[in-house]
Amino acid sequence: MEITLTESNSLKIISGNYTLVTNPVTKNNFNVGLFNNPNINTNNNNGNLIVNSPGEFEIGNFYITSIGYKNNSGSEENTNHESQIIETNEEPIQQSLIDFEEQKTKQTTKDEVTIENDDQYAIYHLIQVEGIKILSVNDTEIPKNQKNRLSSENPKIILTPYNNINKIGNNEFQKLIDDIDYRVLIISNIQTEYNEEELYENSRITFGIKDKANLNKLNITPNNLPKEKRIVLLNQSK
Repeated sequence: MEITLTESNSLKIISGNYTLVTNPVTKNNFNVGLFNNPNINTNNNNGNLIVNSPGEFEIGNFYITSIGYKNNSGSEENTNHESQIIETNEEPIQQSLIDFEEQKTKQTTKDEVTIENDDQYAIYHLIQVEGIKILSVNDTEIPKNQKNRLSSENPKIILTPYNNINKIGNNEFQKLIDDIDYRVLIISNIQTEYNEEELYENSRITFGIKDKANLNKLNITPNNLPKEKRIVLLNQSK
């Protein structure tokens, strides 16, 4: 598979005749669009597979498991309560988590499909493609009760925004993934102005990653995964 960074800071994965893009801002040039924003407008998606709610999805070479929550953003009280639950990791967060066995949605088709649910939204996605499992997150904090699940899934590639990497010290994202035996950490949403060496140094201090690479594109297979953890910065491409 080939992984690149678009002009809009979305990560693009190409496998065979199918293209997956994280948080795409255009409606063209992808078959699968992954979103973490419950309020995203996915109308007029040109028949692409839009994943912004919990479920299991299969299209082309991509098998996607999306974990999510009920959308309680309709009231300020619910929003504040949800924020408090996530922060304290109290038991009610599990009640809000969508039961995957009951909510499972699986479609296999040669054509492009569209699946949406206005009442639920995804907080992270697990992508399996060409024998490699990939974790895709945004900068929304993932509840601590997901740590064991992520560890058991053990993705080899993690796609994460810049904001999750740049913080030194009490980094909640680092705590979440420290039990995962991942090999590649790929950064999206690079800021307009940033210090590349400082970012590498932060990743060494916080995540223990010593290996680094700055690439135009990353071609990766199960056979060429690095032996040690590596942080990858991709240069923007069209």
